[in-house]
Amino acid sequence: MDMPPSVTPGPRGRKGDVTRNQILDACEILFARSGYLGTSLRDIAAEAGVRMGVVHYHFGNKHLIMDAAVERKLDLLRRTIVESFDTAKRGGQSLDAKDAITAFISPFLQAVADREGALQNYIVMTSHLMSGYRIPELRPVLSKLSVVSQILIDHLKDAFPGVSDEALLAGVYFVEAALIFIVQDPGFLDDLTGGHHSVFRLDELTRRALQFFHGGLSSVLTSP
Repeated sequence: MDMPPSVTPGPRGRKGDVTRNQILDACEILFARSGYLGTSLRDIAAEAGVRMGVVHYHFGNKHLIMDAAVERKLDLLRRTIVESFDTAKRGGQSLDAKDAITAFISPFLQAVADREGALQNYIVMTSHLMSGYRIPELRPVLSKLSVVSQILIDHLKDAFPGVSDEALLAGVYFVEAALIFIVQDPGFLDDLTGGHHSVFRLDELTRRALQFFHGGLSSVLTSP
């Protein structure tokens, strides 16, 4: 049984940090595979190779574990996207819509295709967790991911001066909704294309994906 949210997390020594990271690594794998509701504390403990009491000791309950799992690499993801935009703006030039979409989308597709990368499970996990927005207690945790969306919003405002907030936010929503499904897809792409494309080779679809996102977003942002 989950302990109440008031439980104080355990201490943070070297051994404690190692154990915490084991648990959070397990969370990334399980939340990416089965989502929040489909993962139990017992599942997390088994995947991490620790006792249930150790999970409770470090985090208290599943909600606090999810919060820690989202926080742990959020700054890494944000910095990765910022660096992608900085690279695209090398020389100081402003970005057009195609450049902005490329700078935002490419790191996600590349990271998900890199099974050994630090962000692979994290990106799939956070995409899967977005379906938990209907759970009231999870919304404050998931809303932290908006710092990443804001990077795209700010650059699109520069690329489309004068665009209405209604059109801008609708366009960003459509981009992110499609991207969320793409990166959490467990096999639909493989089945749909008869193995011609694979969710494990999303980086190979980058050019096509960018054509799709750029065309759709530009249409939304420039239509009256």
